[in-house]
Amino acid sequence: MSNFDFEWINFSTETQNNLKGESIKRLSDGEISEFLLELDFGGKTYPTEYKISWELDQIDTFGFWSPKHHFDPNITPDWCKREAICKLTNGMPVASLYGFDNTNALTISLSDAKNAIKIKAGVVEENGRLLYELIFFPERTSIMEKYSVKIRLDKRKVPFYKAVESTKAWWRELGYTPSYEPEYASAPLYSTWYSFHQRTIPDEIVYECKIAKECGMDTVIVDDGWQTDDNSRGYGYCGDWEVCTTKIPDMKNFVDRIHALDMKFMLWFSVPFVGYYSKNFERFKGMYLRKRGPMDAMILDPRFKEVRDFISDKYVEFVKKYGIDGLKLDFIDSFYLEEMSSTEYDKMDTSSVEDAVEMLLLEVSQKLKSINPEFLIEFRQGYTGPVIGQYGNMFRVGDCPADPYVNRSHSLTMRISQDGIIHSDMMMWNKDEKNEAVAYQLLATMFSVPQISIRFDNITSDHKKILKNYLDFWRAHRDTILKGEMEYFDVQANFSCAKSTKNGETVSVLYQSIVDKASSDTTNYIFNATGKSYIYLETEKESSYEAYDIFGILKEKGKIEKGVSKISVPSCGMVKLN
Repeated sequence: MSNFDFEWINFSTETQNNLKGESIKRLSDGEISEFLLELDFGGKTYPTEYKISWELDQIDTFGFWSPKHHFDPNITPDWCKREAICKLTNGMPVASLYGFDNTNALTISLSDAKNAIKIKAGVVEENGRLLYELIFFPERTSIMEKYSVKIRLDKRKVPFYKAVESTKAWWRELGYTPSYEPEYASAPLYSTWYSFHQRTIPDEIVYECKIAKECGMDTVIVDDGWQTDDNSRGYGYCGDWEVCTTKIPDMKNFVDRIHALDMKFMLWFSVPFVGYYSKNFERFKGMYLRKRGPMDAMILDPRFKEVRDFISDKYVEFVKKYGIDGLKLDFIDSFYLEEMSSTEYDKMDTSSVEDAVEMLLLEVSQKLKSINPEFLIEFRQGYTGPVIGQYGNMFRVGDCPADPYVNRSHSLTMRISQDGIIHSDMMMWNKDEKNEAVAYQLLATMFSVPQISIRFDNITSDHKKILKNYLDFWRAHRDTILKGEMEYFDVQANFSCAKSTKNGETVSVLYQSIVDKASSDTTNYIFNATGKSYIYLETEKESSYEAYDIFGILKEKGKIEKGVSKISVPSCGMVKLN
């Protein structure tokens, strides 16, 4: 064990490595401190676990936030510490501890966003202090001789999300350059997943897309099912990636019909899966990482160049042959080692899964964007972060069908932590759903690009009017919504309110709180998603307001005095305040 004592922090280190040398140097001081950890293994080796720990007084530190721990923010005891696991294919190396008013207590971030690292924190019951730990190399990496990583500790008394947002800027300074954002990456889109599942029927999809375009959607993602005539929801027929001609007799014609609607066409691939019933299953024996649970498929091992070439060449073939505009690349978080995974093999060109995945993504991104610089690549929540952010340009909330609470919490969390264009999960609802509940689902994802996955012949005319009214507003204010300065309230309650300000306007959604402090310098658009028929507004001057219902119909207008005023506004309706 070694100790490194600095002005306000005392690092202790523990290792199972036979290290030749270790050092921790302070690079900067103040409310944001940076440290450089350097390890010398004395020769080429696979590093084993190395741990840094320190204790600080638990003063106004009650919540633990990470991109994967926002629903359950409690800080646990040190004997079962709250843990954020971070690596290229799952999570990102940042965690924030905050007080009862969401003020930052300590935000921890690291420069290594590729190799697996654990960030832990727990309460020491004996002394009322918090024990922090950073655990490096909990999983197999590539062979190393030396290792260095920067550790950034931010203890500024700012809203915790400001500390996390500054981490994104720090990563950019370190060279993690976010991918270029094509225009259509921020366009509302129609997805066939919840609406069709694996029943891919071109005529019906084109029909749905005609209506989707009228409602304000500019892209369609044709999801799982195009590659197989099996509709059982498994992945046993993935891996050959040939168009199922019994479903789609002419893929190029299908794509052309979508383009004729002035819509972009994206296609789904499960990147790592090769099904038991595919022709390629035997071809890749000895090049699998593991089984895909009960889904009749195996996970390819990207440490083989043959595997990476097969995947990237298949995508290039489809783009050139059919003229598609983007890919939904799914299940990248399935790339990880298990006991059955081979760790040494002559044909591998790297021993690290994380290195191999980055090599694959770099190759895919370069090839596709050389064909079309505006090419769209969607990644799903889970495999996000500064490394993978260099290769995709659309980042979607993980599957949460008909669940506005998860969609809200996850989309806002991704806005805080992920560079790039954030998309909601696909929204769907029952044909007999209440009008206000449909509007509520849409408002839950206001600050992300809306994805919709319904059958228009299976919803009411009112539902369609609500959807079109919402998308009309969203598109008109898209720049403010996606690129404005965000404020987030009550993360411990999964966000009671969020708002974005830009271009002389503020867009707010009240989810739980019924009181909002309006900006006196902008036009305010305030949506009432509280379930009540009124809200309270605090203003700094006399103001004029207009209240609209979920169809965009003006219901009331008037003036309010300086101070706090109660305004009647329909549930899930909007107040415009000048």
